[in-house]
Amino acid sequence: MFDLFPPMLGGTLREHYLLLFGSAGLFALGVGGTAAWLGAWLGTRRATRRVIEQAHREAQQLAGARHATLERSIEAIAIEVERISEAQRFSARLLTERALAERPAVPAPPALRREPGTVTPH
Repeated sequence: MFDLFPPMLGGTLREHYLLLFGSAGLFALGVGGTAAWLGAWLGTRRATRRVIEQAHREAQQLAGARHATLERSIEAIAIEVERISEAQRFSARLLTERALAERPAVPAPPALRREPGTVTPH
């Protein structure tokens, strides 16, 4: 059966095909493996970058939500403090008006005179 193939320099045609297809297969395997490794590496970088960007966006949204909640809380506290201060001013005014209304009119005390004497310089 092998006699059907013509002889070649340095071997038969069959040996030449084995060498040619073996070399081509090893070359394809090397290029394919390198391409697969490079594709996996680039895909991993891209996926990692997407995950990091998504986490950053979620963190910004969370910070925005916290900021909005904090802003609403501070606004509510400011309104309550204003109500408390208004109530305090009102009660202070009522107490002052009651104290003035209940106090009898008292004449001013006479001014005290000092007896003439010597002034000492100390």
